[in-house]
Amino acid sequence: MDDFTFPIAVVAALLAALLLMPIIKWLAWKLFHFDQKVERIISQTKSSEVRLGKTAETLAPLLENFPVDVRKAGTSTVFIGQPVDFIHFDPDIGITFIEVKSGNSKLSLSQRKLKELIDNGQVEWVQFQVR
Repeated sequence: MDDFTFPIAVVAALLAALLLMPIIKWLAWKLFHFDQKVERIISQTKSSEVRLGKTAETLAPLLENFPVDVRKAGTSTVFIGQPVDFIHFDPDIGITFIEVKSGNSKLSLSQRKLKELIDNGQVEWVQFQVR
């Protein structure tokens, strides 16, 4: 490279960078806002899934394949919500703990521990008398 072409190359590179800067800024702005839109959509989707799950929990006893007969005389199905959704009392069969899940949801850690306690027979009756 001779002495004259080097300054021209530097000036040309600077000029190209100045011309490309608005395009680069616009692309960065679009990418940043795209990320925000994706995050907002993911948040809305999760919120919808939670609402759907709550609705499913509420309506589950009305479904045909609910694991216990809530219409049977002498039984009682009580919604408690946490750590399980329902407890069903049937004097002829026993007590059933029912957790309603929708979609791909899984048992929480505390629900898995509770299920293990029940499966192991670690359930007891306690009577507390208030005077």
